Amino acid sequence: MRASSPLALLILLPLVATGGGQENRDPLFIAPSTEVHGPFWVQVLPPEVSILPGSSVWINCSTSCLQPEAWGLITSLTQGKKKIGPGWVAYQVLDVRAWDSAARCFFTCAGETQEATATIKTYSPPQTVVLEQPPLIDVGTEYKFHCHALFVFPLEKLTMILSLEGRTLCSVSLAGSGYRLDSANVTWTSTLQLRLQDMGQLLSCHAQLNLNGFLVIRSSEPVKLQFRGEAQTAWVALAALAGLLLLISGVFLLQSRGQLQSEPLCPSGGTQAEKL
Repeated sequence: MRASSPLALLILLPLVATGGGQENRDPLFIAPSTEVHGPFWVQVLPPEVSILPGSSVWINCSTSCLQPEAWGLITSLTQGKKKIGPGWVAYQVLDVRAWDSAARCFFTCAGETQEATATIKTYSPPQTVVLEQPPLIDVGTEYKFHCHALFVFPLEKLTMILSLEGRTLCSVSLAGSGYRLDSANVTWTSTLQLRLQDMGQLLSCHAQLNLNGFLVIRSSEPVKLQFRGEAQTAWVALAALAGLLLLISGVFLLQSRGQLQSEPLCPSGGTQAEKL
């Protein structure tokens, strides 16, 4: 079995730092609790968030310091609006496209600076997974199966899987394919040699994103394997004839002393069935 996978490219954005300032407070904005839990602390909400590529998100930084001297958000991402309240500042981060980014907020109080970091991840599970219907198949002949996963991000977290009746036949990981900033379409071609016993079974393709242990899986509609009628008839006839002969003869050999002794159907170390 052989499989091929596309490569992609990711360009990392430069690091940009911004400082604190004062803006009008939005009375409709809901701030987190600023109750003091002890010494001066800084909190960021949400600490980790996953969004679709190109989306925006609000990062809320809060502190127990009643009169911070300075504050800000340090990130490689583009910042938008900002909202300020007692003990908190909320920053809008725009057009997030990198798979894994960080936004670090800080407050300075009485000459001491504390920080808290939010992790922002972007991913886009395949909108569609399509396994092309193969033509009529000849037994023992290799065929190429084509599977398409549309609008996937990030590619380096993607694994393509081909399964027959729920049993994995082969897979390919795009972990070494490189990086890119946008969703991409993936076409995977896998070559299989099918057996007679595979006739009529359902073949499926799956696109699996592994987001640091969190799996997102999309599957194709299964396709039914169909062999050419002539080949199917011939193989079935041969199988039936062989079974009939074994039933009649019992594969017994007549020895010189008139005893019956069974002969192994397969020689020692016989061949194994070829796997898909």
